[in-house]
Amino acid sequence: MRKERLLTLDIGNRGINIYITVGDELCGKWSFLRIDPSWSSKLRSIFQRSGASDAVVVSVVQESTEMAVSILHEMQIQPIIISGEIETPIKIDYGTLKYLGADRVAVAVGAWIFYSDRAKQIVAVDAGTAITIDLIRDAIFLGGAIMPGIGLMLKSLQTETSQLNFEIMEVTPQFPAKSSEKCISAGIVASAAGAIEFLWKKYIYSENSSLLILTGGDADLLAQYLSVEFIIDPLLLLKGAVAIRDFALNRRGK
Repeated sequence: MRKERLLTLDIGNRGINIYITVGDELCGKWSFLRIDPSWSSKLRSIFQRSGASDAVVVSVVQESTEMAVSILHEMQIQPIIISGEIETPIKIDYGTLKYLGADRVAVAVGAWIFYSDRAKQIVAVDAGTAITIDLIRDAIFLGGAIMPGIGLMLKSLQTETSQLNFEIMEVTPQFPAKSSEKCISAGIVASAAGAIEFLWKKYIYSENSSLLILTGGDADLLAQYLSVEFIIDPLLLLKGAVAIRDFALNRRGK
C-alpha cells in the first residue's frame, strides 16, 4: 500500500478543497472559496507543512490550474493533472475528451473503483455549482447530463426576474409552497431531484445490480427529496483522483 503523503487539490468553480492522504487514510482537509485572493498562499503553506511528496490536481478552472501547478513546481513537485484525455482505470466513451471535466472523470473513476463490487451500472451525481449526472456501466464511462446547480438556479431567478430578486438565505422547499421564497425553493429542488430520477430511469435498463451515488456540496439537500435508493459519498472525487494517480504511476512502473 502507498505510504507517502499525497496532496490532492480539487479546484471547482465555487470552492477549493485540499486533501492530504496517506494510503487510504485521510489525514487532513482544508476548504475555502476560490474567490479568496489568499488561496494560493494557503496552498503553498499547507503543502510545506504537510510533508507531501506528490500531488494530483482536479480542476475545472484553467487559470487556477496554472497557478496551482506553478506553486507545486516551486516545491519541486510534478503533479498529475486529471483531464478528460488522461488514461484511467476505466474506459472513457465520450465524444469530446478535451471538454470533459476533470471532476466528472474523477467522480466516475471513484464510483467504479470503489463500488463496482456492488453494482455493474452506476449513476454518479455530483451536486456542485453544476449538477452532473453520469452513467458508468461495466467499467465504461458513457457520459450523461449537465444542468445548473442549486445555487445557479437560484441566482438566475434573482438576477433575471424583477419580482423575485430578494435574497434567499437557505433553500427550504414546501409542497405546495405558500410564499414566493418557498415556491422558488420548491421549484429548484423539484427540478434537480426530478432530473436525477428522470435520468436514472433513462440510463438504467434494469435496477438489478444498479446503484445511485451522490456527492458534492448539495448532495445532502437533494437526498431528502429522492424516492430512488442511493448512497452518499462526500469523498468520491478524492477517491477517484487518488485511483487515477495510482494507475498512472503503475503504468510508469513506479
